[in-house]
Amino acid sequence: MVTAREISVEAFSGGERGIPGGACGLLAAAGNIELLPLISSAGCLQYRARTGAGVTLKGIYRDQPFYIFHVMFRTEGKRKELEAWFTSYGIHLLEREEMVKRKFYYEYDMPRMVKYTVSPPSREEMLEIAKHDDPDRYVTERVMEFNSRFRDDARIFSSSRDSGTFLTAFELADTIKIFEIEKYSSESIDALQVHVRWPTSAGRGLWWGPQPIALFNISGIHNGHLSSDRANARALEQLGIRMQVGTDSEAIFLEVAHLVQEGYSLQEIEWIMAQKFPEELLSMDEEERKRYEELTRHPIYSQFKMSGPSTAIVLVDDILVGITDRDHLRPFAVGEGEDFVILASEERAVISGAYYMGKDVSLFTPEAGKVVGYRIKEGVVERLPLSWRRGYGHP
Repeated sequence: MVTAREISVEAFSGGERGIPGGACGLLAAAGNIELLPLISSAGCLQYRARTGAGVTLKGIYRDQPFYIFHVMFRTEGKRKELEAWFTSYGIHLLEREEMVKRKFYYEYDMPRMVKYTVSPPSREEMLEIAKHDDPDRYVTERVMEFNSRFRDDARIFSSSRDSGTFLTAFELADTIKIFEIEKYSSESIDALQVHVRWPTSAGRGLWWGPQPIALFNISGIHNGHLSSDRANARALEQLGIRMQVGTDSEAIFLEVAHLVQEGYSLQEIEWIMAQKFPEELLSMDEEERKRYEELTRHPIYSQFKMSGPSTAIVLVDDILVGITDRDHLRPFAVGEGEDFVILASEERAVISGAYYMGKDVSLFTPEAGKVVGYRIKEGVVERLPLSWRRGYGHP
């Protein structure tokens, strides 16, 4: 039997089997929600995929000042060496905890999973190393650097002070079992994302690719395959944003997050990510068309595209954004209730989630290439107008 300590890079990345067939299952929810009913409803999507599943839970690490890293190590012997890399950049490893009970390593071939509680270096150290003293930015930069440098040996797959992401290359039921996800049911969770299936584009391998893909307070799930993946990757490189996993999905998440953080409106994000057909421009007024053309001719943003069959749901801090490609070649359903929202790749996942929570829900399907956005704050969810942008009176 191949163990976690002995598995080769080739086997770890799928070997001769490659990526299995199937389609991704997506479910995201926010507001006054319950974990177990929504996890159960996401399980109905498992038929779409053979293996590969992940869960992001927003709020499980709130009200504490430290960063929580979830790290997978392909080789146990590398752990001390990679831990030393953290400390060389002034990142303090305050606590170390095994994420998975030993018995599961006998049941599954999987990398070692470790949870770290860490703190950033002093302001003076950050200024010396990175020429800035923003701890969130500093930690995010170090996570990106770590995942790029040690991509064959380890991956930080969760690095927030608020959210936790849990991944396996197995089925959703296995992911829930291995990480004992049910124990978080008593926590106050503001939002969650669930994804089933390995990615269409392999990236760095089967354990590196499962979604949600998370980086600090950004996490995303995606269904489909982009023909624009090279343009997206090139645009991120021009912006100095490193891709850690290398899949087409990751590029979409990082691009949407960049646009939200830079203060672009949801309408502008829609225009950039799902560009219009020429005849659609005729229905725009002159001012709108001028702004649209300015954005879509931008030397970098013109390369941001969701070309090809795609649905993506991205969580950026407290903003949840859902978008489809302009041809609407992947299903996307949204259910809104009095105090919650559910977004999913199938209507039945939305309906069952609301049913299991004992709540009424109103369903709709976003039009092709359209953005829907929600803000989550202290368990309250608010639908955002397309004019919303971060800053400019909109926190």
